[in-house]
Amino acid sequence: MFFYISGIGATFFKTEDKNYGIFVGEKALRLLLPFTIGIFAFLMPRLYFGQTYEDFTRPNDEIEGNYWEFNKKTLPSVYLKLSWLWYLPALFIDFMICYPLLRWSIRRSKGIKYDPVVDTGIIAHQMVTLAIWGAINYFLVTKDDYNTTYLVPAVATLSCVFAAIFTAQLVLGTKNGYKFAILIKLIGPCGSIAMNMWKVQTKNMQLYHIFLMINYDAMFFS
Repeated sequence: MFFYISGIGATFFKTEDKNYGIFVGEKALRLLLPFTIGIFAFLMPRLYFGQTYEDFTRPNDEIEGNYWEFNKKTLPSVYLKLSWLWYLPALFIDFMICYPLLRWSIRRSKGIKYDPVVDTGIIAHQMVTLAIWGAINYFLVTKDDYNTTYLVPAVATLSCVFAAIFTAQLVLGTKNGYKFAILIKLIGPCGSIAMNMWKVQTKNMQLYHIFLMINYDAMFFS
C-alpha cells in the first residue's frame, strides 16, 4: 500500500512545468537523504547491538566490540543488511523507472495531442531507463545466473507492459477510444501476475513494487 500510495502521490508532480532534474532532486532529498541518515543514526547501532543474537549482523562472522571498527568493517557490505530501510532506495529506483510513464500519462490525461518531438523523447527516455536497469541487473546480479535466468527476462516483461500502457493511452485519446477504457485496467493486473511469477522465483521485490505504482498510472487517463 505504501508503494501504491506513493504512485498516486507522484501524479501531483507538474511534469509539464518542471523538468526531470527537479523530479530527481526532490526524490533524492525526500528518499536518499533520509536513507543515508537512517543508516548511521538507526541501522548501524541496531546491527552493532544485534551481534549477540543475529549472525548476519557480525562482520566476518565475528563479534566486533569496538563500535567504530564495527562501522568500518560493516559499511562496505551494509547494502546487504538494510533491514527496514530497504524500501527507501527501492522506492527511489521505482520513481526513476516510472518517470517517463508518469509524464506520458499526465500529458494524455490533460488531452495534450501527440507531439512527435516531445512524446518521442519520452518514449526514448523510457527505453533508455529500462535498458540501464536491465544492464544493472545483468552485470551486478550474477549469483546463480539470476541475471540471465530471471532478472533480465523480468525487465523485458516490464518493458512489454510499459509498451502496452503507452499504446493504450494513445488509443483512449482517439474519437471512439473511450470504448476501450475498461481494457487498460486489465494491463496492470495481467502484468502484475506475470511479474509475480518472476518475483516468486527470484524474490526480486523491486520490479513487483513498480507495478503497485504504475497500476494507478494505467488507470489515471481512463
